[in-house]
Amino acid sequence: MINNITAQEKELDRTKPPKAGPPKDVKFPEYFDTTLPNGINVLVIENNKIPAVSVRLVFKDAGSFNDGNKFGLASLTAELLTKGTKSMKATEIAEEIDFLGGSLNAGSDWDGSYISLSVLKKHLNKGIDILSDVVQNPVFENDELSRFKEQRLSAILQGKDDAGNLSDKRFNKIVFGDLPYGNPPEGTEESIKNITAADLQDFYRNYYTSSNLIIAFVGDITVDEALKFTEDKFSKLPEIGMNKTNSFKYSDPESYKNVYIVNKPGAVQSNLRIGHIGIARNNPDYIAVTIMNTILGGYFGSRINYILREKHGFTYGARSYFNPHLYSGDFSVDTDVRNEVTDTAISLILEELKKITAENVTDEELETVKNYMSGVFPLQLETANAVATRVINLKLYNLPKDYYNKYISSITSLTKDDILNSAKKYINPEKIYIVVSGDAGVISEKLKKIRGLADL
Repeated sequence: MINNITAQEKELDRTKPPKAGPPKDVKFPEYFDTTLPNGINVLVIENNKIPAVSVRLVFKDAGSFNDGNKFGLASLTAELLTKGTKSMKATEIAEEIDFLGGSLNAGSDWDGSYISLSVLKKHLNKGIDILSDVVQNPVFENDELSRFKEQRLSAILQGKDDAGNLSDKRFNKIVFGDLPYGNPPEGTEESIKNITAADLQDFYRNYYTSSNLIIAFVGDITVDEALKFTEDKFSKLPEIGMNKTNSFKYSDPESYKNVYIVNKPGAVQSNLRIGHIGIARNNPDYIAVTIMNTILGGYFGSRINYILREKHGFTYGARSYFNPHLYSGDFSVDTDVRNEVTDTAISLILEELKKITAENVTDEELETVKNYMSGVFPLQLETANAVATRVINLKLYNLPKDYYNKYISSITSLTKDDILNSAKKYINPEKIYIVVSGDAGVISEKLKKIRGLADL
């Protein structure tokens, strides 16, 4: 009956939204995983709900970590893959992909180089033909290389006017020294000028091999189709290139005892980069570290942003980051503040680093960030290319097969003690490197109150 209202219903407060239940795990798609006799690792996720396919190739070791002393070599090699083959010019490749209504992108990061194709299922055969051509038959023409080198040199010169870019470069060099992570992946003026087409060809031969290749097919495609494409279209790749064993041996420098200033005369703001070595992507504490860092400085409602922006009005925004790579990574706090508050801002950041390593976070902080991170994760799986990237990352970083299926429950199960332990383990307020890009003539005396100054 209409008027039959229970006692429980009478107690409902309809002016407030119902309390949300605990976040539920996201079911990551099942995937086929095999390694062919030539070493290619093939991953397939079938989804015929949309008549489209994304194909992503990652060549392990073909990243900036293996640039040697030719900084920028990996990124230039990857970018020029789509700029000409033995049978097609760069314009022809672009026109063909555009005609298919697809996309073809290539690039690199520290851990490898990638090339991805997205195309409707009805155009997949033609799309794969183009993809296999650019992967197996690049020519690295001198004209295209010269054009890309000019663009890169222009970007490097522009970066010298960017305080944040200057801080990044100095910070990475101080933290990692002569290790690869201490070098700029985009290159330097000197290194880019000295890179030749022969260098690109050598890098390609050494690292673009079948034994280095992980290829993921996601979308309206069967396992049999994916395997046939791989066997028929990517058989020209050499199996083995350079016999290289990567190693990462880190020794903690003593440079945390000083403040490093990158002089930018006339600057009205100081860019701060404060941090130290971080973690590798496959670190078992990665999720706990991510939640801890989000509370500290990883989103707008974080502690560091509140202190510097909301409470003191020193900046428009302040963030902290853990940037994990295959072998290691870095942790840093990044912000821009007015010259006159540079020293105060640094002191406040150091206080927050000490606090996060000494005291438990609050229940409210932890629950807010758990809900935030649990809500963000499904949004990161909305496209086929995003799913392809994620499934490749499982293999590239040697993560458990059920990693994504357990991702949200791994977040929700974290306790305040877990967060405190991760902070104590991976943030050391006593060995923090401080880099400031700004007007040395204005800020030097203030910074001497914090630590000694390194030579400019």
